[in-house]
Amino acid sequence: MTIKFLTFILVTILFTLSFSTNIYSDDVADTKYWIYFVDKGKFKPNDKITKKSEAYKIGKELLTERAIKRRLKVLNEDNLIDFADLPLNESYVNEIEKLGIELIATSRWLSGVSAYLTKRQLEKVKNLDFVSQIQVVNKLYKQEILSYIPYEHGDNYNNILFESNSESSDTNNVYDYGKSYNQMEQIDVPKVHNMNITGEGVLIASLDDGFDWRNHEALKNLKILDEYDFINKDGNTFPEENQKYEDSDYQGGHGTATLSSLAGFKEGKLIGPAFNSEFILAKSEYITTETPMEEDFWLEAAEWVEAKGVDIITSSLIYKDYDDPYIANSYTYENYDGNTAVTTIAGDRAAYLGIVVLNAMGNYYQTAIPSLGSAADGDSIISVGAVMFNGNIAGFSSNGPTSDGRIKPDVVAQGVSVYVASIKTNFTKANSYEFSGGTSFSTPITAGVCALILSVHPELTPMEVKDALRNTASLSNNPNNIMGWGIINAYNAILFHGMAWSNRTSFISKGNDIIISTHLASKNLIDLNSVRVYYSIDNENSFKDVKLNLFESNNDGNNSGEYSAVLDDVSENSEVVYYFYAKDFSGIESYYPKDAPNNYLVWN
Repeated sequence: MTIKFLTFILVTILFTLSFSTNIYSDDVADTKYWIYFVDKGKFKPNDKITKKSEAYKIGKELLTERAIKRRLKVLNEDNLIDFADLPLNESYVNEIEKLGIELIATSRWLSGVSAYLTKRQLEKVKNLDFVSQIQVVNKLYKQEILSYIPYEHGDNYNNILFESNSESSDTNNVYDYGKSYNQMEQIDVPKVHNMNITGEGVLIASLDDGFDWRNHEALKNLKILDEYDFINKDGNTFPEENQKYEDSDYQGGHGTATLSSLAGFKEGKLIGPAFNSEFILAKSEYITTETPMEEDFWLEAAEWVEAKGVDIITSSLIYKDYDDPYIANSYTYENYDGNTAVTTIAGDRAAYLGIVVLNAMGNYYQTAIPSLGSAADGDSIISVGAVMFNGNIAGFSSNGPTSDGRIKPDVVAQGVSVYVASIKTNFTKANSYEFSGGTSFSTPITAGVCALILSVHPELTPMEVKDALRNTASLSNNPNNIMGWGIINAYNAILFHGMAWSNRTSFISKGNDIIISTHLASKNLIDLNSVRVYYSIDNENSFKDVKLNLFESNNDGNNSGEYSAVLDDVSENSEVVYYFYAKDFSGIESYYPKDAPNNYLVWN
């Protein structure tokens, strides 16, 4: 699929929709606009940015080393930085604010700012010489190329059907999933967890309405690296009092629940696919009302987490229709073409920069005019629908195609009777759980599976991860606009791009010996005689090798399972550097780590 991205202002659509000036008030700022700048001060949109240029250095300084490493999976050093990465000219921003305009958001990627404007303010902004374009859904001023459009949070819980979801478990599994077993078993997650593959090494960003993660037993031990409230501009994503935008009793409930379906961990109650990943949390959704500013907070959040180096963005927010008085900023089906909505543009750029981006399809039912919303329409965004535990489509799950004819959703996962963590309110106790429903939950579950894929194959690009999901799903040979490529399968997906090694090695002392063990799986028959560990003790220059024996089979017919060997010359006080090797009977070789023998693992 072609990745669409921005270098200056991303898109080239002029709207031909009817436009009536009477929807704009002289005195009431009831319509949101994007105000685009002609340049970024001394940096112009057509400037060539080379590795030795000042612009390259400035853009790169805004990125963490982790972000640079991730970008280099999809870009080379010559095009690592572009105009969209450069900071805005602050003097332009200040001039807008001097007009008495309160900004909603600022964006490096879009090279501009957003604000609600009165008609008088609009006329003043149009006269600023550093403004190239001003845009609202129906009208574009100053006749230049660009695009934009807003959205709405899409979790309609009305009429969501709940099926019986009895607690069950498989005693052969390493973990006890409690009432979350069904949602994990449907997509083969326990089989991956049994291999000690649990999302380690992957950084995931969740964009939602807030997260009360500190106060829930299934979330409080997650590796949360950072969090930010883009609504009230502070470093807390949990519910608070005395803010400009007051949190309701349920603010943060949605994000807490989605995070738990992604990565919650409480044995016997709830386990998500990626509980050993790391996380960055962004609060971008204000649940009290549906207003266009929320998609701009989403955009700001995407820019922020990209620069911090996240590998995955998951969002269960849909942007479609807005409440009064912001009707002028609502979207129509024609706008879901992959090029128009702010979140779609931002999501596609994030994918261009190496991030796996997932977005819920929405809960707007199967309708004649397709009911999907943004950012699910993005061609580089993995859109996720919902099925029941029996594999049938959930009636509320939105359908495609996009207005330009592309199949959506991409894949589906369980979105009915999903067991999740719930926040403490006046009506619920601490550490509560509940069954919930919506594409809001099938999406983070799928994001967790993407983390399992990247945990095994960190070198994969977003398009390669999407290929792994789609080509191993239940309808991969016959996709449609109801279920896309079908129900995902975590185990098959981690094997799509080659053998899967556990990223956790076990060393056990037994008498005077050390037993090393790991898990290996393959979609092709593994040559048992090839599976070996190469190791060196205490900084020795040469490597020894020992054959690993299949200790416990996965019974998949391919010799997958747990392998082990005795290292009889290693003691508990030794420092061991090591790597693994295997090949299948088709001759395909596999090393772990991927770049061994130039890179090694260390145990001491």
